[in-house]
Amino acid sequence: MLAITLGIITALVYGFADFFGALASRRLRPILVTGLAGWAGLLGLLVFTGAGLMHANFSATSISNGLLAGLFSAFGLACLYQALAIGPISILSPTAAVVGAVIPAMIGTILLHESFKPMAWLAIGLVLVATVLVAYHPNPNHKMARPNLRGILFAIGAGVGIGAVLIFLHATPAADGVAAVILMRAENAIILGAAAGYLVLTKRENIRIFADTSVSMWVMIFATGVLDATANALFVWAATLGSLTVVSVLTSLYPLGTILLARLVLKEKLAPTQALGIGLALAASALLAF
Repeated sequence: MLAITLGIITALVYGFADFFGALASRRLRPILVTGLAGWAGLLGLLVFTGAGLMHANFSATSISNGLLAGLFSAFGLACLYQALAIGPISILSPTAAVVGAVIPAMIGTILLHESFKPMAWLAIGLVLVATVLVAYHPNPNHKMARPNLRGILFAIGAGVGIGAVLIFLHATPAADGVAAVILMRAENAIILGAAAGYLVLTKRENIRIFADTSVSMWVMIFATGVLDATANALFVWAATLGSLTVVSVLTSLYPLGTILLARLVLKEKLAPTQALGIGLALAASALLAF
């Protein structure tokens, strides 16, 4: 029961991070937001660990898993932003989320031999359906655009990257705490920070943009990084208590956190499909816990 609760909380926190990242990306390039947020998340983890709120034991397993997770994280984010730029977001976003859940589920059932009762499999399937409904937001004023092959491939690539991160974090020994998360975020921050630095050095982005950035913008970037790092740590905790299949599928509900904050903060209305998805997600989670 605790693993299921943590899985849902992890999804919400991931969604909260995406919400603030999306707001910041309206004013800065997404690559700049992601690079800066990566460093903010790493700083938050180091502060929490130094204060004794988290622990990190850098064993050989944690080091290897953390470095591999960092590579796949950078790959997944790059594919995700490219997929969303191609569009349509309402189709490619849930595609990435579902692929990111299915891959760890396949690893959990095939290689880790995780088995469930028929009602649990039904609940897992309902969560995946809920993920698509929650992330899908049709525009009633325009005809639905069809995704091209390039966009679909990038969305699948994003899902592969996300799923691989969950697999490597799950494989980290529970006694090592957030060691793998720290290494993953350090590598991710270096890669994305280097990409952001390249834009500045090649004058594709003016360095003055950082001086002109408002305090509220820096707060949103910091919130994006810290919340994302917190979600990473929560996933590791949940994965030590439950199966990879269940926790990864529940984590795929991260669009739920984004739309809830959009509803509360921006007063955005929920599409009927999203409301149905939320209800289905709650019912499926209760069924899974039962």
